[in-house]
Amino acid sequence: MLFKQWNELAEPRHQLNVPSIFGNNGSLHESPVPKVDINCPDVHRFSKVIITTAIMSPLFPSTLLQLEEVGQLTANLELEKESISDQPVHSWDFDENFPNQVGPKDSTESISNEYTFTTAIMAFSDTLLIIVKENFLKVSPIVVNQVSKELVKLLSRTNSNVSIIVLGTSDQLLELKPISNTFCSLQPPEFVTGFVGSVLSQLVTASLPFEGFIAPSEGPVGFEKMTLETMENLVEAFNKWIPVGVLNYADECYRRWRLDGCASGAQSGLYI
Repeated sequence: MLFKQWNELAEPRHQLNVPSIFGNNGSLHESPVPKVDINCPDVHRFSKVIITTAIMSPLFPSTLLQLEEVGQLTANLELEKESISDQPVHSWDFDENFPNQVGPKDSTESISNEYTFTTAIMAFSDTLLIIVKENFLKVSPIVVNQVSKELVKLLSRTNSNVSIIVLGTSDQLLELKPISNTFCSLQPPEFVTGFVGSVLSQLVTASLPFEGFIAPSEGPVGFEKMTLETMENLVEAFNKWIPVGVLNYADECYRRWRLDGCASGAQSGLYI
């Protein structure tokens, strides 16, 4: 029997249950949309683009692949909300009860809240690597959705011959499944959510060719865990996109996965 640790924060089952960064959810006032800036001037020289999330980071050993930073992706969301000053607010008329004293004046000021999401754009050989670190507690779904939209727009107008590779996870799968723009092995009720799900939707809408894999996982968005069997299948499947001549690739991937604690069971146990 396996005893798993207690999870105080359950993953939201619906987008409406996601922790909101807006002050008044019931207001019909139009809310701002995150502004996305993709700074990668040399994107046209790459023949392959890999889009994935942080759980797949062990597949890309920086030393073996000689990763280098070639750009940066930034999403900025600025909100304005009204807040009351620290002066006390009374339920009764201050002037009527204390006619000879000066009562406190309630003042309202506008406070600007700015949220910034940043990730580095890496590259190795002729491949561009974009890894987005998700966190359902801190990063709103609208941010990663806008990032995926702008990213697909950039790819659609940059190079028509680029090979797009998407790697993602889903807690609705039992085995590693391939996907592409012409074939999808997912069967209902299997589905993909989060950043990868948004990227796939944008790629299909833009009619861009792509291929990739969706791996089974467990855990909330940004904190997924995978089994060792799934990792072995991923390394074997992804090996065809690794440059020829890279030695000890599989061993380095397994080592990084253990260090990062991505394997399910790495943090399991009964807490007393």
